Formats: sequence, C-alpha cells, structure tokens
Amino acid sequence: MSANDCGPCSAIKAFLLGAITGAGVALLFAPLTGEETRKKISEKGDETWKTVKDNSDQVVKKSQDLFDDGKKAVDSLKGEMSKVVDEGKKSIESIREEIVKFVEESKDTVKKTVKEEMAALENELAGKKKSSGKRGKKS
Repeated sequence: MSANDCGPCSAIKAFLLGAITGAGVALLFAPLTGEETRKKISEKGDETWKTVKDNSDQVVKKSQDLFDDGKKAVDSLKGEMSKVVDEGKKSIESIREEIVKFVEESKDTVKKTVKEEMAALENELAGKKKSSGKRGKKS
C-alpha cells in the first residue's frame, strides 16, 4: 500500500475527481448555450411550480370536501341521537307513569284489604266478647 491510499480519503478523492470531470465533459458537449440552458431550467421550474400549486389546490379542495362530508355525517348523527334520546325520555316517562299508577292502585287495594281485615277482626272480637259475656251471666 502506498502512503496516498487512505481508504475513505481515496474514495472521496475519486468521487470529487469524477464529479469535476463529468461537469467539464457536460459543458463541452452541451447542446445548448448557457442562456438557453438557464431559460430551459427556468421554464422547468415554472412548470414544476404550476404542477405543485395545482396539486396543492386539489388537495385543499379534496380536504374541504372531506371535512364538509364529515360535518354533514356528524350533524346527521347528532339529529338521530337527539331523536333517540327524546324517544328514550318519552319511554322513561311512560314507564314512570305506569309505576305511579300501579303504586296508587296498590295503595288503594292495600287500604281496602286492611279495612276489610280490621272489620273482620273487630267483628270476631265483638263476637267473642258477646259469647264470653253470655257465659259469665249463666254461671
């Protein structure tokens, strides 16, 4: 190995030498003049800019369309959920009314049953008092 071979250093030197040589050959064999080349580069830059702008406009429009569609979907779901909640409230109110009605009817039934049982007990007690009173008078 020679002192000039230093691995990465020689690779970098070879790359730079190749790049310089390539640039020189390109200038010698270029079909256009410098002014024409600059004009062509400028035109390509303008075309690229127009393409980027058109594509970005399309992306913005598509994004806005998707946003609008999403908003419509959310609004629709919001309306449907509102209907479901309203129906749920009505169902709960109806069930509550049925429960209140059942409780009131049950109270009335219990009161009536208690009154009947109390009357029966009073009659039974009154009958026992009479029968015990008759026994006491006979003796």
